[in-house]
Amino acid sequence: MAKAKRAAPASSIGDYIRRQRQLANISLRKLAEQSGISAAVLNEIEGGLRNPSGTIIQSIARVLRLSAETLQLQAGVLDPQDADQLDTIREIHRDPHLTERQRETLVEIYEAFRAANRARRE
Repeated sequence: MAKAKRAAPASSIGDYIRRQRQLANISLRKLAEQSGISAAVLNEIEGGLRNPSGTIIQSIARVLRLSAETLQLQAGVLDPQDADQLDTIREIHRDPHLTERQRETLVEIYEAFRAANRARRE
């Protein structure tokens, strides 16, 4: 019965992370080692018992080779209306001619420009 109660809240970010981890063929232990997040915390997130912070989302996304924005969208942190932004970020992450650090830097710059433009409109 306890598992049934956990299933409802887990049907968002936790389930999505678990599915992506399994698709990437990465064990929970390996995800913990590579992300620097304890296996216990990851287990709680995947089980729907804990909501991940932005920092945790970024760490998990890096290991799973996803954009943090994709995970944030799944977590409900990002507005789905920002899909064009997600498409741009996804394309930056797909570019094989950039290093991981270059991709991260481009995404940070892109997001800073969008935030500045949004602030000007308000």
